[in-house]
Amino acid sequence: MKIDNENATVKRQALKYIYAIAVLTIIAVLYTTNIEPYLVQYLGITNAWISLMLVIAYLIYYFFHLYRKTSYLYLSDDGAKITIRFYQLKPMNPKKSAYEIQKNQFYKFTYQKSFLREEVTVYQKYGNSISKYPPFSLKGLSKEQKAKVFLTLNQYQQI
Repeated sequence: MKIDNENATVKRQALKYIYAIAVLTIIAVLYTTNIEPYLVQYLGITNAWISLMLVIAYLIYYFFHLYRKTSYLYLSDDGAKITIRFYQLKPMNPKKSAYEIQKNQFYKFTYQKSFLREEVTVYQKYGNSISKYPPFSLKGLSKEQKAKVFLTLNQYQQI
């Protein structure tokens, strides 16, 4: 079974850029045209206030997704290994991680959910020792994809 949220990831990244371009375009129009007297007369706000509100709204949207750790995720259990690849959708140099765990060495997984985050940590068993991998985020997956992740990981869990 393969789980891949590439389409949602591309859409989310494109929306960030489209919103940024829209905000910059509106601000450019505000300051390159003589629209401010009409804004003050009909809305009671100046170009500076509109610009400030737009920038703050964009920053809230942007940092909301950073805090949630919205991520790209690829999970596959084809063959003898469970392959997990993921990276957080952040602007500069996202750390790309990949795990390949033999199915017979997959020990367990844990699921942590908080207010805005959902993360899964996987464990691998080497003889008598157990290794813990850094968690990956489920934000960015649909409900069906999350259910498939849990179903896949439950299938190979040893405890």
